Order: sequence, then structure tokens, then C-alpha cells
Amino acid sequence: MPFERSYIFLDTAIYVQEGYRFQEKSLGKLAHLSHDDELKLVVPEIIKKEVAYKLREAAEEHVSKLERAADSNIIGLISESDRKRLRLDIELDKDAVVASIGETWNFYCTRCNAASVPLSSINLQEVVTSYFDGNPPFQKGRKRQEFPDAFAVSSLRAFAMQASGRPIYVVSKDKGLLEAFANDSRYLCHEDLSDILDDYNLHTEAMSPAAHRLVEENANCIGEAISEKLQEQPHLYAAQYLDDRIHIESVTVELEEVNLVEISLDRALFGIGVTYHVDAQVQDMVPLAYDDYDWDIIPRYFDGTMTAYVEILSNEQFNDLIEIASVEF
Repeated sequence: MPFERSYIFLDTAIYVQEGYRFQEKSLGKLAHLSHDDELKLVVPEIIKKEVAYKLREAAEEHVSKLERAADSNIIGLISESDRKRLRLDIELDKDAVVASIGETWNFYCTRCNAASVPLSSINLQEVVTSYFDGNPPFQKGRKRQEFPDAFAVSSLRAFAMQASGRPIYVVSKDKGLLEAFANDSRYLCHEDLSDILDDYNLHTEAMSPAAHRLVEENANCIGEAISEKLQEQPHLYAAQYLDDRIHIESVTVELEEVNLVEISLDRALFGIGVTYHVDAQVQDMVPLAYDDYDWDIIPRYFDGTMTAYVEILSNEQFNDLIEIASVEF
């Protein structure tokens, strides 16, 4: 099934499992996709508070370990001068360090441009009914600890009613939470974030040949867009002439090697080798007689090669060029 624009919800345990690596690995990849609105992260307020709480707990534990290490007998064997040289004489402001670590979660949600779901969206009557009836995510023997999950389930159901019809990925190790969505086709349940990112990567890799074909089929159009940019930016190949000293008459380009730099659901960035020829009129010093020069308007041409980075927008099958979004050099 082709990958399509979707929403994604991560249970708190997934953030813990990923080690809160907000800048790298799976969470880092998700941030990029979410910001580009391809796999939009949904963060119910109950989950945002729970992740913040658990991250603070982990931060306090690790900072305490650093403090204990700094006060250990082994560190005490190092001379004061060597401590300074090795930068071991820094006193930790525990509260400030913990607060700084905690802020990385807020920054991640902002970086993702995550969709927030307020606590006010929770259907409390639904949660209470599920609790007493033993419906997912509640299970026998450990009902009380499932209330955060139940609030998250209720939040996601409220969000789905107002969402744009996109499917919603639900990622959790908790089978009870996944069961709460099992019979609703709007939700796609997974136990690992990497599974979804693998699906995305496989889809975009499969689209790479189609994207290359799209460039080949629209080579003339893309060449014209590159020519227009070169006409607008003579400093790229004629830096010795100020803008008011050069008049571009024509620009011709030939597309050489085409490399796919980046591809997503309906966007691709190509690095295209370009051979260009520019005919121009320039204001320059010309010889009039022996040891006598004056300014004049004379023809000049410029030849060379460069790489043009061309961003194209297409449909999700990459068989229709919608727009040449940008051309940069």
C-alpha cells in the first residue's frame, strides 16, 4: 500500500525506549517528517505532561550520578591544577541542568510542529465507563495505572473526529492501548516507530526511479527554469562585472548528470550538473590607441559548469510535475 500523509501518536514508553534522542535516529527522522507535514506528530496534553515528568526523573537520576562521581575518592586523587586542566572542577547547578534537559522535550514538540490535543477534549464519561467495564486500555489487576493511556485514547478519538481524514498511526508496546484502536480503520497500530519509518523509506526509495523519469520528461522545462535563474544572477559566472555593467542577452544550458539528493512523499530535490553558455553585453575598458583606454560596451560570453539544486513538487506517484519549487546554485 502506498505511503500517504498521516498522523502519528507515540505512547510515552516509545520516547523512553528511544532514549529521548530528539535530535537523532528515529525521533530525529520523525521530527523532519512531522515538520514537513508528511507524518504529523500528535501529542495529547496528557502524554506531553507524562513525557516531561519521566524525562525530569531520568535527568535528576543522571545528574545525581555525575555529582556522586565528582565527589568520589578516585576523583579526589587528582590535584587541583589537574582538575582545572581536565575541566573537572565545574560545580553542577542541578536544578538548572535538569531544567535544561527537560526543555529539550518542549523544543522537540515545537520542532515537529506537533498537533496538540488539550485535556478538555477527553470524554470523561467514556473513560469511566471503560474503567468499570474493563474495556481497553484497562485490564484486570492493574486498572489504575492505565488512566493516562485511557486519557490518551480519548484524546486521539476526539482528534480523529476533527482531523482531515488522514490515517493515524498509533505506536505503543502496550497491547491494551493498541486494542482500544484495533477495530477502527482510521488507526494503524504498530509496536515500533522504526516499522513505520521503514515503510516510509521503502516507499520513497521505490519512487526514486519515477522521480528520475519525471526530470527526464521535463528536462526542457527544468532547463528553462535554470536559465532564468542564471539570467537573474550574473554574479555566479561574471563576478568581475557589477550588475549595472552587464546586460545578459541569452543563456543556454545543457543538463548533464542528474543526482537525487532527497525525496519525500511528493517532493524531490535533485543536484543537476549544468553546462552553460551566456552571451552578454558588458561595460569594460577597451584600448583606443597605444596606452589609451576608455570605457565601452562590448560583447562578452561566459562558459562553464556548475551544479543546480532543483526542487520539484509532484503528486505522490511522481508522474506529474506540479511545480518547480526552487532553483539554487
